[in-house]
Amino acid sequence: MIASVFVPLDRAVAAFCKWAAILCFVALFILLGLSVIARNVTTFTIPGHDEIVELLFIWITFLTSLALWREGALYRVALFENVLSRAGQKVLEILINLCMLAFALVLVVYGWDFMLLSGETTPFLRLDRSYWYASIPFCGVLMAAYSIVWICRIASGRGSLEKDVTLGS
Repeated sequence: MIASVFVPLDRAVAAFCKWAAILCFVALFILLGLSVIARNVTTFTIPGHDEIVELLFIWITFLTSLALWREGALYRVALFENVLSRAGQKVLEILINLCMLAFALVLVVYGWDFMLLSGETTPFLRLDRSYWYASIPFCGVLMAAYSIVWICRIASGRGSLEKDVTLGS
């Protein structure tokens, strides 16, 4: 029952991260490319260029971090794991994921405050900067959820997460 709800949700999060990051990357590539061409060929500059680049960079950073977090593909030092027994490895993985959960919760709490208290608008586009900073608590909530899933799977002895199925099975 739970898997029937969470597996499609997990896949939707994965697809969203993938396609939103690709879209941000392509938009950055086009925007920066046009900016270089415009500066070298004409005297025309793209209005609001810096603001759009900032928005795309912050979202691509947090979305790709979330995608790696979801897959368990973040950097790790295997040296410590290799010296420990199987039980020690399990305890170490749980401790690591508890630290990751704490970090994700810090992102949620302080990211939310930062977003609400920013009170800025961009100079050219006149957009509220909270759209920029919303990526921090948004991705933090999902990172925390994935950390909890990792901890539950490791503690229950079901091993590491699979890349395609995270919140279910």
